[in-house]
Amino acid sequence: MAVADRQATMAGRDLAAATTPVIGGARTWLVGLTSVALLAAGAAALRPPAAIPDSDLARVIRFMAAMKGVFALIAFVASYWRLARPAAFWRVAIFVGGPPAMAAGAVALWFFENAGLAAAGLHLGLFAMLAAALTDRDFLPDFVRRPPPAGRG
Repeated sequence: MAVADRQATMAGRDLAAATTPVIGGARTWLVGLTSVALLAAGAAALRPPAAIPDSDLARVIRFMAAMKGVFALIAFVASYWRLARPAAFWRVAIFVGGPPAMAAGAVALWFFENAGLAAAGLHLGLFAMLAAALTDRDFLPDFVRRPPPAGRG
């Protein structure tokens, strides 16, 4: 009985995933928005910074920005991969908007531009991506799920 219920649930989930609306060209939007975000952050960084921190602090901030840039690259790759399959509209919006926010924040932090806004973009994009990916049952569709352990009693 449990196997039949599990198969019915899987079939229903597959049907729901197939009928979920998807923005046309979401991958194109992801690449375009990330490019625009990087160009805009780079253009804003052409201005001299308001305050230049001492050299030790500058190295720490640039190291943090480099780490956040790697996180943004990982988020971009994961989003690009996930957008190959249908997803709910709100997930598509996060998978398209999260990586550009993270990338722009990393570039702005690297050039010491508006650290508060850079941190907000970085962390909001990161947390939104994590929430969307961790709650998405179809994020890893080929992942073998173990059956729940037998109850005691």
